[in-house]
Amino acid sequence: MAVPKRKLMEAYMDTQPYYKTIIEQIDKHTAYRQECLNLIASENVCSPAVAKILSSDLTNRYSVGRPRARWFPGLQYYDKVEEIAEKLSQKLFHVQYANVQAPTGMVANMAAYLAVLKPNDLVLALRVKHGGHYSHVAENIFKSFNIRVEDLPFDEQSYSVDIERAIDLIRVKKPQMIILGTSEFLFPAPIRELRQVCNKTNTKILYDASHVSGLVAGQTFQNPMAEGADILTMSTNKTLAAPSHGLVACNDTVKYQADFEHAITPLLTSNHHAHHVAALAMTLAEFDVFGHEYAAQIIMNAKTLARALYNQGVKVLCPEKDFTESHTVLIDTVTSSKEAVQKLAEANIMTNSFQLPWNEDGFESGIRIGTNEITRLGMKESEMNVVADLIAAVLLKKQSIAEIKRKAQNLRLSYQTVNYCFNPAQLSS
Repeated sequence: MAVPKRKLMEAYMDTQPYYKTIIEQIDKHTAYRQECLNLIASENVCSPAVAKILSSDLTNRYSVGRPRARWFPGLQYYDKVEEIAEKLSQKLFHVQYANVQAPTGMVANMAAYLAVLKPNDLVLALRVKHGGHYSHVAENIFKSFNIRVEDLPFDEQSYSVDIERAIDLIRVKKPQMIILGTSEFLFPAPIRELRQVCNKTNTKILYDASHVSGLVAGQTFQNPMAEGADILTMSTNKTLAAPSHGLVACNDTVKYQADFEHAITPLLTSNHHAHHVAALAMTLAEFDVFGHEYAAQIIMNAKTLARALYNQGVKVLCPEKDFTESHTVLIDTVTSSKEAVQKLAEANIMTNSFQLPWNEDGFESGIRIGTNEITRLGMKESEMNVVADLIAAVLLKKQSIAEIKRKAQNLRLSYQTVNYCFNPAQLSS
């Protein structure tokens, strides 16, 4: 008598604990995060159309080379998709050339460095405690490239580049590059103000839009290339809401295009992950339709959340500048923010701690909050007041963590649908 197929499968699974454990853990993770208010500024959720692409056959294919000039055959249909990603990038970021093959934002930055810099050149960039990314600082990538890095002056009061001091430093040091763009991107960078002195010193301006790329594409923040940046780089998974990937762009194709392409392949990468590029193409197509509305709501939500927290007695940075012009809100807990972030996480509210400019080495009192994901799930100003109540209740110890967690779960469970995107079911009907 034949053993039923179901019994055979059960017996097989009993001998494959890794299979069961992996599936169980992923299912638990998914269910858990669907009950969490994610306020991590560097994360987002992708749309159903993008999720479908990520699980397509492109996941298995090796996409080395440029469109219509691949190293391996079989990508003639994908070539058109990569070209769409480039075309939409040019439109949304106001550039003449965009390369979508960098698999991460750090690779995009390295491609830009290789195109512009040579050993012993000087770069000015913000320190990490001023919001600079670790791909901008001396001890990491630049050390490997033998590039010198000095601090770009920072104004703690305005939480932005100190324009006058920066102009003086650029005039004296004549760096080959300055990097504008931070991991705590509250306000537009002073590109126009620095462009004139950079013209005189032949200094290139790299604008790292990783955190604000969706706001730039949605035309609600600033247009860095129109304001005078030479090179635009980004990771694509934050306010842009694409999967984790990278992009590097410019207007001077004669000066940079060939170097960008050579740096990305073969110097820094081989396969550039066709499924991520195709998913980026779909995200850009969604931004072309929904991006302005989404980006505007992100900023309205961030301002509303910041004001509500401040009114409850939470120390939110930059009240004199209405707190933020982006997706990001910064809090100073004065005491250790790592403990506060852990308490928020226990209440199913996800944030992250960071070092503020006035913190001593080894100590962090900052909490960074981003409204990009909860906005994409449909939350608006009224929900921001509720979220502020929950955060303040944790930070100011107004309620038990268990009670706050229950409220956070109930709020999040009411928002399970990704907004500002195409609906594949409607499009195919």
